[in-house]
Amino acid sequence: MLGGAVVVGAFAFLAGLASLLTLFDLSESPRRKLFDINVGLGTAIVTLSLGGVLVYQAASSLGHVGSTAMRVPRWKFLAPAAIAVFPLFVVIGQLEVNNPERLPWLFPVTNVFIVSVPSLVIALVVSQRYAAFNRWAWPVSWREWSSGVIYGAIGATTVAGIINTLYLVLMAILLVSQLGNGDTGNLAEGLPSLPRGWGVFFDVSVLSVVAPLNEEFWKGMLVAFFFFRRGGAARCFVWGVLAGTGFNILETFENSLSIVNPSEITQQQLSADWWKFAGARAGTGAVHAAATGMSALGFYGLFRRQRKYLVGYPAGVAIHGAWNFLNFTLAGDAFLSQAGPDSQLLDILSILGLFALFFACIALLWEMPRRLRDGRPAAIYLVLGMVPRDGPADPPAGGGERWVPNYPV
Repeated sequence: MLGGAVVVGAFAFLAGLASLLTLFDLSESPRRKLFDINVGLGTAIVTLSLGGVLVYQAASSLGHVGSTAMRVPRWKFLAPAAIAVFPLFVVIGQLEVNNPERLPWLFPVTNVFIVSVPSLVIALVVSQRYAAFNRWAWPVSWREWSSGVIYGAIGATTVAGIINTLYLVLMAILLVSQLGNGDTGNLAEGLPSLPRGWGVFFDVSVLSVVAPLNEEFWKGMLVAFFFFRRGGAARCFVWGVLAGTGFNILETFENSLSIVNPSEITQQQLSADWWKFAGARAGTGAVHAAATGMSALGFYGLFRRQRKYLVGYPAGVAIHGAWNFLNFTLAGDAFLSQAGPDSQLLDILSILGLFALFFACIALLWEMPRRLRDGRPAAIYLVLGMVPRDGPADPPAGGGERWVPNYPV
């Protein structure tokens, strides 16, 4: 598996180098030039960083080089600072989009910041809260943390993307050939020809059924790939959060490329919609992280035969599916078959639902590291006699809760 990680990371790194070559042939049109620079330089930044870190960590592991424990002493100040700066970067990005002739080389950096920071902040906060409330667990290493994020970004997105695409194309061909205008060679025109009921069925099945089931399965499977680490319930939740944040980073970046494509949208749409996209995709960071954290908990329950945790996977799918469905009811007339509803009242209810689900996911991410326990400390602490046999241990950092561990020695 480590050898495969080296190969995958190397290919990602080489793809990043190749994307730099596109910067030598830029359009004269300011807007097209902005798009070309964003694709070439943005792709290079993302793939070089993800591929480079993956190769380094996998090669280090193959060489039996240890990884240091993840410690971010000032994370309680760093995370709020990054969140506070985020709106400023959204404003800067919108100004760059509205004035593509000015500083086009800065836009990819702004875009990558907006794409990655919300997810990385979530991954940082959840992992640090896990460490605070599970003091006797084996420390999360930088290799473990970065590998979880990169698996979600490269591994889960690749497999899930292939399956999603296969379902979308094959089901679209079937429906268009049987119920639509029969033009299976141009699905973009064939799908809107479907009867409205079948169009809604197709859109909802893609967005709220197949995609959540498929994506949460492959993201949650990180628990199986990390099985040798023998993580407890709390640890597996953290792994899921890491995979979910990595998945969101790459998915958001790929979506951010088309939002500034002048061949797909008009100047008016671009000026009005880019900041909305930036804000909305920050919300998906919390949803992907919370949904996959729950999915990973379900896989933990399956592998460890803990029935009470099995509900985690359907809960994760439900969170993901509900978010996609609310986006469908908000703008269903712009998705796939374009058969979705277009109602001002439904738009308002959908926005309220999205906000409610977002804050519920934030609360879930904040509370689960505190409420879950790994069940027993790392074996080395037991061997060294560092853990009290009975009686209360020190309360978790940052809280005054009474915590009485029951560790078998």
